Amino acid sequence: MSESRFFRFSRWDILNVAVIPLHTAIYLTLAYEYKRLSPVALVALIPVLFAMSLQNGGANHNHYHTPFFRARWLNVATSMGFSMGGNPKTIYNLAHGLHHATVGEWNDASVLAILGVKRPLHQQLLAYVTFVFESLGAKYLILLILLKRWPVERLAAFAAPKTPESALHIFKRMQDPAVRRAVMLDVAAWAGFRLVLCLIDWRFFFFYFLPVTYLIGALRQAENYIQHWGATDPSDKKRDSVSCYGTLYNLLTFNLGYHQEHHLRPAVHWLKLPALTAELPADRRIVPLIHYVNLPIFYPEVAAGLAAKRAQGQALMVPEGVAGATGLPNGASSSGPQAPARS
Repeated sequence: MSESRFFRFSRWDILNVAVIPLHTAIYLTLAYEYKRLSPVALVALIPVLFAMSLQNGGANHNHYHTPFFRARWLNVATSMGFSMGGNPKTIYNLAHGLHHATVGEWNDASVLAILGVKRPLHQQLLAYVTFVFESLGAKYLILLILLKRWPVERLAAFAAPKTPESALHIFKRMQDPAVRRAVMLDVAAWAGFRLVLCLIDWRFFFFYFLPVTYLIGALRQAENYIQHWGATDPSDKKRDSVSCYGTLYNLLTFNLGYHQEHHLRPAVHWLKLPALTAELPADRRIVPLIHYVNLPIFYPEVAAGLAAKRAQGQALMVPEGVAGATGLPNGASSSGPQAPARS
């Protein structure tokens, strides 16, 4: 696809890389101009920063699956650049690798639970305090220190008590010296950029950058959900995801909307994903404009269908004796109609 001495696949990958200086310049400008910007302007900029976060995620996603450069050091530097405007990318990418093996888990999840909306207020506040602590780089520094001192099983249970298996996979990968070095470089770039923003204007950092980044990060937790919720068949590689062909969305995110195509062949370059659409069946799930419209509130019929499947699955798991003890036939409910789907 490319005969360039520098680019492994295509010279068009420079568009993805250009995200790094563009986003860096915008954040630095905001830090310098923060005192001069009105509250209305600062609020109006939040959707722009959210779009930037989506773009950073799309560019990094492409770089993870098809590293842009032939030279390893250029790919490492690119990962560090994406980390500055987002999260430490090597750690994120290690977790993303698991995503392709667990895609079916997102077909009928609860978006409110994913976003943390169902948590009590004190837990919400604690999550934000933890995020502030994390944004100073302390969390990753502690994890890297413990990785050398603790067994990985203990560290996984400590770091992710709800998903220790996934954390164990990540920490085992981080035991590789090259991977650990990449993690350290990404964390250094990530924390260093935040330190620069804080030095330019600490008020901007603590009273605007951190809360807005927390809000954007919370919203983006739903991405695995919205890219898979209601998929036609979670067990079929051609129907287990949801694609979105909105022109602006795919221009912004470098074809992140071609999600079913990507899951069909994860190693295909982002420019070639549209060509895979012809190989997919017509009955797979597609949503318009942007993936974020793929929510139960917009598709009540899909939510109702998932609720029916969920009720059927629960009925099959009820022991015959238990059902008989209620005086009802197997699968029947004494509470009336099936509750609406989780949202």
